[in-house]
Amino acid sequence: MQRIIHTIKAYQMIQPGMRVLAAVSGGADSVCLLVTLAGYRSQMDFSLSVVHVEHGLRGEESLEDAQYVRKLCEALKVPFYLESVDAKRVAKERHLSVEEAARSLRYEAFYKVARKLQADRIAVAHNENDQAETVLWNLARGSGLMGLGGIRPVRGNIIRPLLFLGRQEIEQILKNEGVSWRTDRTNLSCDYTRNRIRLQILPMLAQALNDQAVSHIAQAAERLQEVQDYLDIRCREAEKDCIRQAGGVVYLELTGYGKQHPLLQKELIKRCLGLLRDGMGLKDVGSVHLEALEKLCSQPCGKCCILPGGMRAERTDRMDFSGSESQEKRPLVRFWQETSEHQQQGRRPAGKVQHTKTQRAANGLSAMDKGTEGEILLLAGKEQQVGMLHVKSELLDPSLVPQTEILQEKKYTKWLSYDTINCNACFRRRRAGDYLVINDQGGRKKLKDYMIDEKIPQKQRDQLWLLADGSHILWIIGWRISEAVKINGNTGKVLKIHVEEELK
Repeated sequence: MQRIIHTIKAYQMIQPGMRVLAAVSGGADSVCLLVTLAGYRSQMDFSLSVVHVEHGLRGEESLEDAQYVRKLCEALKVPFYLESVDAKRVAKERHLSVEEAARSLRYEAFYKVARKLQADRIAVAHNENDQAETVLWNLARGSGLMGLGGIRPVRGNIIRPLLFLGRQEIEQILKNEGVSWRTDRTNLSCDYTRNRIRLQILPMLAQALNDQAVSHIAQAAERLQEVQDYLDIRCREAEKDCIRQAGGVVYLELTGYGKQHPLLQKELIKRCLGLLRDGMGLKDVGSVHLEALEKLCSQPCGKCCILPGGMRAERTDRMDFSGSESQEKRPLVRFWQETSEHQQQGRRPAGKVQHTKTQRAANGLSAMDKGTEGEILLLAGKEQQVGMLHVKSELLDPSLVPQTEILQEKKYTKWLSYDTINCNACFRRRRAGDYLVINDQGGRKKLKDYMIDEKIPQKQRDQLWLLADGSHILWIIGWRISEAVKINGNTGKVLKIHVEEELK
């Protein structure tokens, strides 16, 4: 157990006074996590609760798992919360495998209970074997450097104290403590991709090549995470000279691009794509597309490359990246500098001129309006009027925002990751095609379906104010925000928005 506690301390996963929510399935890994955290309370003052997710897949056996975790929590004097989901139904609705749907639903349940408890951390029980499985799975799928880095010990408010322990070591800890655990029979089936890696490939590597294969793969992932972190820093520096945005188009300046190391050049191209399609531009883009784009940078003007999702890259005196065909045909229009009157009202100037997306000035404040009728530009860092709503917003450094604040379920105050906003955030009513991102894998739900599921009255739906970025709904005022704009470990700026309704 001391190795687990050492990891917690080394990564500063838990601080005094924090509220920690542990995800416990009943398997050896999560039971070890629970027992360790429960014991650690004697060394550090923090509160601990447990969430167990029942997926509706294994009938009575699954219910017995939940009962086992409940009794263990009672013995350890830890509050227990049960969340039941229907993984098969959701898999069908979202066009996912049952394995993918179950994972997505688990994390949705974790975040739901964390918000309810105002938890600072969510502890999950990934271990060294899970790390090796993830790296091999990503390697086989053709992942880049980030995927080969595997699982992070800390990601946002998610912590993984067991990440550097092997499964055998975890089971031995429980045997020494005299604690039993449950075995999920689906983990012993090779019907799932992950299980085939766990049950067939990793044992074969250990037997035929090196009995420390799992540990060595996990150690390699840790080193690659360090490389990725350094690369991210260098890439953010290079972006300042190389990447521009205007009118729905992302421009890669080739003069600055050509001065960069080939590895940074690849990253800059990916950053350009990542700014398209509401932040989903890298979806379905593979190494063959990235190689074609690298070659296009050295081709004569006029050459172009068609990419997945209707994206397009064209070689001009720069590289012009544009989104779907509808975005691509949108006319480029001139910028406008907001006057003091526009700043106060947050509306576009009179007339028929249509304007580009929000431009971020050097200080990070909004300076432009998309200009579509019925939209009111979000003036980040200022106060403005939106109908009967008075809106206050400010830009903050993530280190200045306590996790307890971010996780609190406040209807009219939200904290958003400003870096993920695609530069044209505005307040408006709902439209056809609006959607929310509902999980950290980028899964979407139509706004209409969300409103139906939440039983929002029909008459109220057209009256709700939305904070929107194109068709992507960032926040339904008074309701939820999109998963895509939630604060995480990569957030550079936090946008805090507070809304008050003026008395009539």
